[in-house]
Amino acid sequence: MKSILLSSRIFMMIVFTLFYACTKESSDKISLSPPNQTIQKSDSIIPLGCIRGYFGDEYKSFTDHIEKVAAIDSFSNCYYYGYCNNTLKQITLIRCDSTYVIALYIMGISPESLPVEPPVPDYCKYAEIQFYKFQDWNSVSNGHYSLDNFYGRNVFITNSKDDVLTGTFEGDLISPDSSRIHVSKGEFNIKVFRKYMPCGKSNGK
Repeated sequence: MKSILLSSRIFMMIVFTLFYACTKESSDKISLSPPNQTIQKSDSIIPLGCIRGYFGDEYKSFTDHIEKVAAIDSFSNCYYYGYCNNTLKQITLIRCDSTYVIALYIMGISPESLPVEPPVPDYCKYAEIQFYKFQDWNSVSNGHYSLDNFYGRNVFITNSKDDVLTGTFEGDLISPDSSRIHVSKGEFNIKVFRKYMPCGKSNGK
């Protein structure tokens, strides 16, 4: 599962390194609202291009791309496909605000095969949730929270009409120092663009 994500993570590492090359901001552990200061969920229909949910007791909504480019050129909403030694099928959904990044990676599933009714077969179908501050983009940072599991257990896509993916996510995300943050009532509504990647070479299609 980790090898499938390698090329995307290397690209993101380059982007974040350039973006923060001149910053002196120190990396802090994620500190959201205390239990007695809960920020409540909005009852509105989730807008297109949004990932939102409870992160701890705080309800957060993310709508910005990591990079400031046209949606079709962004790696924040892509379905990567191709063949090089094995078949590549990876859905990447990333959004951010001025401080935090939420990233969902779904491997082994193509948009045209969705939605897949539960229970979902475990074999070669995985999902990963990541949540971190911008300066904690490196997965070894103690402020970088993540959860890896089989697809369908913590991340589930309920609709994929016209490559607009809607679905839900939840679970306990863990940092390298074993700190935890509980994510609940997560949902997303994002249109993905298809990127053909034979042996690591990409062409938008």
